Amino acid sequence: MTTERRQQVREIFSRAVRLGPEAREAFLAEVCEGDEALLDDVKSLIASEQDEKATSINSSENKQTISFYEQTLALAPGEIQPLQSRRIGAYQILGEVGSGGMGFVYLAARADDEFDRRVAIKVVKTGMDTDFVVRRFRTERQILANLDHSNIARLIDGGTTDNGLPYFVMEYVEGQPILDYCDARQLSTAERLKIFRKVCAAIHYAHQNLIVHRDIKPNNILVTAEGEPKLLDFGIAKLLAATGQAADVTHHNMRLMTPAYASPEQVKGESITTASDVYSLGVLLYELLTGHRPYQVSTSSFAHMVKVICEQEPEKPSTIINRADTRSVEAHETGEALGPGTFSKPRDSRPEKLKRELSGDLDNIALKAIRKEPQHRYASAEQLAEDIRRYLEGLPVAASEGTLKYRAGKFIRRHRSAVIAAGLVFITLIAGIIGTTSQALIAGRERAKSERRFNDVRRLANSFMFEFHDSIQDLQGATPARELVVKRALEYLDNLAGEAGGDVSLQRELATAYQKVGDVQGDPYASSLGDTSSALESYRKALAIRERLSAADPSDKDVRSELATSDLKVGDILWVQGDWNGALDFYQKALAIQKEIQAVAPDDGIAYDLSVTYQAIGDTLMQMGNLSEALANQQTALAIREEMSKRSDDSKVRLGLATSYIKSGDVLTKAGKMAECLEAYNKGIAIVEGSSKTDPANAKIKRVLKSAYQRLGLALEKNGDARKAIELYKSILVMDEKSVAADPSDAVARRGLLGDYLLLANTLSVNEEVAESIAYYEKALALALALSRDDPNNAQAQNDLLAVYLELGRTLEESGKLADAEKHYRKATGIAESLLAVEPGNAASRTDLARCYLRLGRLRVQMGDEDESLKLLRKSLELRDARAKEDPSNADAQYDLAGAYFYLGYGYEHFGANAGKPPSQRLAHWKEARDWYQRSLDLYVNMRDSGMLAEAQASDIEDTVKQIARCDEAINRLKGAN
Repeated sequence: MTTERRQQVREIFSRAVRLGPEAREAFLAEVCEGDEALLDDVKSLIASEQDEKATSINSSENKQTISFYEQTLALAPGEIQPLQSRRIGAYQILGEVGSGGMGFVYLAARADDEFDRRVAIKVVKTGMDTDFVVRRFRTERQILANLDHSNIARLIDGGTTDNGLPYFVMEYVEGQPILDYCDARQLSTAERLKIFRKVCAAIHYAHQNLIVHRDIKPNNILVTAEGEPKLLDFGIAKLLAATGQAADVTHHNMRLMTPAYASPEQVKGESITTASDVYSLGVLLYELLTGHRPYQVSTSSFAHMVKVICEQEPEKPSTIINRADTRSVEAHETGEALGPGTFSKPRDSRPEKLKRELSGDLDNIALKAIRKEPQHRYASAEQLAEDIRRYLEGLPVAASEGTLKYRAGKFIRRHRSAVIAAGLVFITLIAGIIGTTSQALIAGRERAKSERRFNDVRRLANSFMFEFHDSIQDLQGATPARELVVKRALEYLDNLAGEAGGDVSLQRELATAYQKVGDVQGDPYASSLGDTSSALESYRKALAIRERLSAADPSDKDVRSELATSDLKVGDILWVQGDWNGALDFYQKALAIQKEIQAVAPDDGIAYDLSVTYQAIGDTLMQMGNLSEALANQQTALAIREEMSKRSDDSKVRLGLATSYIKSGDVLTKAGKMAECLEAYNKGIAIVEGSSKTDPANAKIKRVLKSAYQRLGLALEKNGDARKAIELYKSILVMDEKSVAADPSDAVARRGLLGDYLLLANTLSVNEEVAESIAYYEKALALALALSRDDPNNAQAQNDLLAVYLELGRTLEESGKLADAEKHYRKATGIAESLLAVEPGNAASRTDLARCYLRLGRLRVQMGDEDESLKLLRKSLELRDARAKEDPSNADAQYDLAGAYFYLGYGYEHFGANAGKPPSQRLAHWKEARDWYQRSLDLYVNMRDSGMLAEAQASDIEDTVKQIARCDEAINRLKGAN
């Protein structure tokens, strides 16, 4: 720093430090206009002064702060730059490269002959080594130590100089600032975008390491002679995960930033996230493309600067390039207004050509990156880079509206060579006609016609599947329209499938389309037609295509991710068809692929996909009876989504988080942990209710909310609050009846209504409101029969029908209609036996069959059939005993086993009370009954003591004690009679 420069900094500092924050910002913007290095020097000095005040409150030294810093600025050049021609560690200083607000950067070389290498060494300035500056400096050093990326200047070494100044040694980057590099070589738009994508990759890598750069600007990105950009200067970067002092160094009263590239949240002093870096990247992209900045923020008024950045809408890049400019980078150097040609020439273009090139996608990409609202920008630097990749490859971009015309234009431009080739073929055929026959002309016309038809069909199918379908998929009542889309799209897709050949992009489109067809046909977790067999066929078509594409190019992470999605979809259908082992195999395949992608390219997208798979595995393990592993997987999914929700307020993330709470609650309920399950359900419901208020028409949100209410109702019943559960079920019923009325063909909605009828009927029956409960059971039965007929391979539909038969039979039994009850029990038993025969190891099917045997056995006891009733009750016991031994932590399994003991006791007691039997046989039956009751009591007490017995189940202990007393009385009486 020269003496004149030092004097300039001292004078500005002396005036600025006496002003309030807003007045100071306006003053600095005015006096330092266009000189970012000067602004950095003054701001760093002020920041250090403020830190000194903060650590020296009420001390006598505080009164001397201003004069101390004025003296620092007045030091002689030899004192300010003590390292010229000196050695630091193993490095010899060769000269000064530059300086910033808190340090100098020197060019150096190894001086110990170990190896020949030139490096850059950054050292804190003498007089600037306050606690604040040193902490910031060390934070920058630590940040660089954590980063190892080809497009980030690498940290090599670090330490402290002989006079106690911290320093670090970095890779020396010999290059030009990115704007200068691109302009000097007159790089085209495409060439600039390719370099910019590498910058995005570096920023995304920093974000993955929880670092926000906060000062992305051209001078902090040098491009080497080989065209490789290098990101520099993490001096004001923010450690997202830092605590303590490391976290404090970037939260200072001075807003450390470069105003021209600062985001609205930076200038307003709000919380800084990765979205702020995306904004700065957007400004840099805008300037790379046009030579202009989106805003003119160098103003004498801080308030006006904030207003411009936070409120003024930028022009489109394709518009601003036609404007003359007196405030651009180049104009600062010449002092003259610059015309459009000045900006197009360095971009190897002309004004009109550049305007056409920027119009449309590049306008939309740049403007999306610099949206005022962080949530409306690209979610990550990687997403910004991906949209640029798609632009460069002629693919549709996320920032542009995906109309049919837009996609068709993209297709034609993407396959320009094929179109040209077709034209050449046509010309050749014309020439051949002249020399040969007219048949060649006919063949050429047919070929061209075939190609046009192929492209037309492809565009139409894409319009159906990617525009119309996606726009209505979450709209309540849209299933009939989606069914029509499926029928038409299937016709086109089946025609295209045999013609796809080696076109990878078409193969991917086909796979995605088959997946969407499957979603409409039978997705069990969204509005669908409920045809799971057809859905499985479509999903397997998508899977087969993606397996071929993945085998051909295993390094393509997008194709691998799509393959994992197909594995999940196939697993979902197998799940509802009752093949839980098969479902688990596919879920684990998906998990392996997703873990592999996360290890190579982690981001929020793959993290969310992983959470979905962990959740699916947890659901399956719970059905298979492995509660401990089920809970572990659900809590892994929950942890991922909780972490994502800290970084994003996206509706998908919120809904996923709510679902994870609900799924965890399901496992906790089965484990008998009622307090924990109620807490989980209530957390999930609070999130979904909030989402429902902001998006009341969203069918997916309604489904999740209804499901949560149902789970909460069941938990309330177990906790003894049946009346509150009934009120909850009735509110859900009203909601679902409206959904089915709006879309009668939606099988998922109809199944939901069936569940409402069944839950409400069960609860009313338990509360002895028999007539009303039977009315709801009959509605449930009619709906269950219809759904089972519509999709006979759907095990879920069969299980629903089984449940209705069982519960209606129970109500009829309790009403004394034993013959009618027996008919329903036998139908339920037949379904349960069929389901178990398909998959003998299925824990849920064994549980259902055990319940059927118990109900039918208990009924046959009342009908006086001793042999069959005891045989059925023992078969129920065998199934429940095996189930309880497999998973001792499963509260439901233990409770069911206690019930099996109890009802065997009930059967023996009933036949022991038969006065027509010989006394010795009666005595044996009463003893047998007492033995089973005692086993039941022991298990109930053990469950109570271990916290596995719900409040509503506690009365079972008292009932069993009474039965044992009855047995003791009968045994004593019969012994006395003998």
